[in-house]
Amino acid sequence: MDLSNLDYQQLVELRGQVEVELVRRKEQEKARILSQLQSAAAASGFTVAELIGEVAGKKGAKKAVKAQYANPADPSQTWTGRGRKPQWVHDLLANGGSLDSIRI
Repeated sequence: MDLSNLDYQQLVELRGQVEVELVRRKEQEKARILSQLQSAAAASGFTVAELIGEVAGKKGAKKAVKAQYANPADPSQTWTGRGRKPQWVHDLLANGGSLDSIRI
């Protein structure tokens, strides 16, 4: 397509038409690929939701971290040693205590 013969306004209009067509084609392509995925999943006895759910579940799952420190005044208050220190840890350190003294 030779664009050199179009004036500015025609190019702007063409750009708008191209953007609309790109959105339409993207939706068509998504539908086509989804159909292929559904067929491939069904051939193996799965649904796409089952397959995507397994992948998404593994991606977002985080392993719980064991607490490393306990508040001597209230052992139910614990801290993993990661992230922001609880106030009771700040207080302990400010009063000359050490993390080793409260390690679980």
